[in-house]
Amino acid sequence: MKKVFPILISLCSLSLANVYEKLNDFAYEKKPNKDFKIQEVKLVQFLQDDKNCLELLIEAGQVRILKSYNECQKLSKDADFQKFLNEDFLRLYKNNGYSINENLQDLKKAMQDIMIYYKLRFAFSKNIQDMSKNKNLSILNIDEKEGGTLLYKINNQACVAIELVRHNSRMAMKVYGMENLDKECKLFIQAPSFKNISFTKNDFKWYYLE
Repeated sequence: MKKVFPILISLCSLSLANVYEKLNDFAYEKKPNKDFKIQEVKLVQFLQDDKNCLELLIEAGQVRILKSYNECQKLSKDADFQKFLNEDFLRLYKNNGYSINENLQDLKKAMQDIMIYYKLRFAFSKNIQDMSKNKNLSILNIDEKEGGTLLYKINNQACVAIELVRHNSRMAMKVYGMENLDKECKLFIQAPSFKNISFTKNDFKWYYLE
């Protein structure tokens, strides 16, 4: 039995040496292989009124609260907040923004088409194809002189309203989101880039046509 312990110690030392060697090799190569799987994570620090609130660890499939401070401590125990982090928040975070940017550029082009049409004629048309060839535009109601409301669709569902009305005695345009069950629409109208073309700090953003 006395010979068994040195053998076990030697095997353990060899095993540990192998771990050291593999970790050393990985540190050089920094690439995944059969022994190493890499998962990208982000450590996010959230401050509320310049005070520490939450430290979040964002992984591929989940969001974890590592630390919570002050008034935010109650959020770490809130089941609804945990659900929000791991569903809506994580889905938004993982979105690469391609569809949002594509829809934004398409909407801006449609808005420009309407502006140009009115500025050239000082009137609207009851045929949407006269004002824009954009396949996502439709008319909810329109008066050739007084304006009305156009709809911009995402996945064939009304997602954005383009309202044409007189504001400060001038014909103007404003846009705002319309809630529906389509996830792509929801992502779009909640995006900061869409809010930027819809609102100022205190009001709708108005686009004057005359």
